[in-house]
Amino acid sequence: MSISFNHPGVISGMSERVDGSMIWWNTLPVNEAVRQNRDRYFEKIGVDPARVVAGGIIHGTRVVKVGDEHAGQYLLNSDGLITNVADVVLSVTAADCMPVFFFDPVTKSVGMAHAGWRGLIAGVLENVIREMGRAYGSRPEDIRVIIGPHIRACHYKVGEDVAAQFAEENVDRRDGQLFVRLASEAEMRLRGLGVSEISVHPACTYKDERYYSARRDKSDPLEGMVAYIGLKV
Repeated sequence: MSISFNHPGVISGMSERVDGSMIWWNTLPVNEAVRQNRDRYFEKIGVDPARVVAGGIIHGTRVVKVGDEHAGQYLLNSDGLITNVADVVLSVTAADCMPVFFFDPVTKSVGMAHAGWRGLIAGVLENVIREMGRAYGSRPEDIRVIIGPHIRACHYKVGEDVAAQFAEENVDRRDGQLFVRLASEAEMRLRGLGVSEISVHPACTYKDERYYSARRDKSDPLEGMVAYIGLKV
């Protein structure tokens, strides 16, 4: 399954391990090897790296409205990004957490979010929906969402403290252990706001070695993918 809205006005996707690590953890200056990997990747897919905006990941809920003046910037403390400016590409990084893509074909606006369990429970996805509404007049029922590759419940074991923050139906109990379903929790929250068109990519980053996985790889420094979305000119 591709990460595509099948709409001529929008581009979206995510890198793989073969493209090199793209992870950026909210510090400046950006690691030069990571910057070079990102530039090579975006050039490969036909995107000008100078038009890409990167969100700084802190497992938070802050959503930044992006304009043309932000093109090429790395924005601190921004797990969520939104824009209605064509040829500005939004990006976040992930290495088991959910990359979540938002597209409103009515207002011609897009959003991108990084959602691990902390940001998910704290409301980062709800904030993207609300900020698209405030900024562009987007209605939840018009916004289409894709949840990209992430760690699935088959491998996402957590403690009682984390599981207790999820809806009971999104917690699996196996052999005395607890596993949570990130995408199911995300879908429940988004549908509660009125979003109806939600697709979930089937890949598990832990199981599928095309992707980096923080839990599986235990790499230091952490390695991960970049996910992106943008409006075409």
